[in-house]
Amino acid sequence: MKRAVILTSHFPRQKRRGSIHWISDHLQDTGWHVTFATVGYSQLARLRGDKRLAALHHSPLPGETRLSASLTGLYTLPLAYPVNTGLAPLTALLGALSPFCVRHWRDRLSAALEAADLVICESGAPVLLAPLLSRCAAQAPRIYRVNDDISLLNAAPALLRAEAASHHFTRISLPCPSLSHRFRHPHVTIDHPGIPKARMKVSTADPYRRRDDRIAICAGTSQLDSDALDRIARAKPQWQIHVLGRCRARASRRNLTFHGETDFDTTLAHIAHADIGLAPYRDRPGIEYQRANSNRILLYRHFGLPILGPQRLCHPSLPRLIPYEQIDRCETMPRQPETLPDWSELADSLAQNPEIAPAPEASRSPPSTA
Repeated sequence: MKRAVILTSHFPRQKRRGSIHWISDHLQDTGWHVTFATVGYSQLARLRGDKRLAALHHSPLPGETRLSASLTGLYTLPLAYPVNTGLAPLTALLGALSPFCVRHWRDRLSAALEAADLVICESGAPVLLAPLLSRCAAQAPRIYRVNDDISLLNAAPALLRAEAASHHFTRISLPCPSLSHRFRHPHVTIDHPGIPKARMKVSTADPYRRRDDRIAICAGTSQLDSDALDRIARAKPQWQIHVLGRCRARASRRNLTFHGETDFDTTLAHIAHADIGLAPYRDRPGIEYQRANSNRILLYRHFGLPILGPQRLCHPSLPRLIPYEQIDRCETMPRQPETLPDWSELADSLAQNPEIAPAPEASRSPPSTA
């Protein structure tokens, strides 16, 4: 049995499923054993009350947990982890503790890395461990899967510096060419995300209690522009707007409903029976990569929903992505489902690690280093 180690900020079993979960599932289905290492949590964050744990069905147990014959979970809590606190001295102190964090993980992860045939490191907190991967898993392909532009996620400077040192990886895997400017690496590939086609075939019951007018769904809260969401609700008081995902915002208008974290099947039902998909990402330079990478946008496209988002996100290649200024078009645009790739195609590309072709040309400005 081949062995893969996945480093991610997600837990192997949680309410919300990210792309890394579909990759892990497919690897297991094709005969791999996966060690799923959850990175980015700390004792200090737990003492302060880590709200990210709301994505779980129950509190995780630190240590190694055998979840099935093909899946092992690994979760451990170093004293502190580098985060951007908003206070420069404290952020710098946490960054200075990074070597101790790496050493903590080395003692718990090195055995799995030394036996690995493949290592996938997801963007975000796990990138801090890149030097550990090149030391302990020199025998294996080490792929940095960039599922987010961490410079847009308020990442700590220590993580931005770690990402810039991309030579610890044998390959950088991107969802779209627009992110390639962040990396000076000889092996950069474009590996498109997809949808779990088998799960999409299951019929779902309508989760909405009433249908007085249009139903709009915001199926995720990552990089959420709360002000834009409020403007949509104000502009269309007759719409029912449902928001899925962990969020600090509270319903400011009668037509806004926040559901919190939901499992995939519940999310799927809300999208399948909605009329309009909302993508109110923060309107910042660089957010364009979400056109190709956003799980919620991919699901909206599968069901053929008109999609409302900021002008910066819109592009002629996605004619169903409508800017806020043209919100009325959402009410007249018919459904037009699209055929999209399955997640297995991305997983196979990572696992088989075929001969690497250069990424399409893109602007090559220096990577962000903070």
